[in-house]
Amino acid sequence: MGRLTGKTALVTGAARGIGRAIALRFAAEGANLVLCDLNLESLREVAADAESEGVKALPRRTDVAVREQVQQLVDAGISEFGAIHSVVNNAGIFFNAPFEQTTDEQYERIMAINVKSVFLVSQIVIRHWLRRKIKGTIVNLASIGAAVAFVDSSAYCTTKGAVATMTRCIALEYGPRGIRANSMAPGIINTPMLPSAEDSRYWANNTIPLRRLGEPNDVADVALFLASDESRYITGEMIFVDGGWMLN
Repeated sequence: MGRLTGKTALVTGAARGIGRAIALRFAAEGANLVLCDLNLESLREVAADAESEGVKALPRRTDVAVREQVQQLVDAGISEFGAIHSVVNNAGIFFNAPFEQTTDEQYERIMAINVKSVFLVSQIVIRHWLRRKIKGTIVNLASIGAAVAFVDSSAYCTTKGAVATMTRCIALEYGPRGIRANSMAPGIINTPMLPSAEDSRYWANNTIPLRRLGEPNDVADVALFLASDESRYITGEMIFVDGGWMLN
């Protein structure tokens, strides 16, 4: 029996990278999946790979910054599987820009995708849990950028700091109802969001104590732990998944 057998997990931004790895890791542990992304073609491929583990997966094209679409996603998942037990808020974007050159449009977009989506998905699912008295789990993707500042990344770091704080607030407010919320702070992970190969080699060789880039599965394993009963007495935490980068 897998660690998530009999559970249903909702994973946002599941079409590639960390979201894909989390979806497949959860499927391997027995979870049915509600998957969303804007790239429906890739999302369907992830769903098919997940179902090869003997579970069911529901892929839905969803803009997670739009309340109506998130509500439809959650309703579809409940209709398909009866309930949702875990949420992984993974959807996010990144861009580099000097603070004084960041436009209103850039700032509003990254806030919508990186912060508002976490608010919407978490709120709508928590309402479901309260109605059904489900002791659910939320795993949010923050970043090392929630704890340290980076040049030309003020907007991104701001969003991840907001996610980390929102997670702690949810944990405090809903802990008495048996709902847990934690965040992860990935470091430099080998995903399509990564900058140049030259920069990546430099980071791995000079700034990461474990001397390698992180892989999506490194993050997925921590997400599984936080979503499972193995972390039943952990809430409100931000777990660094960075190969020791923060030690610098």
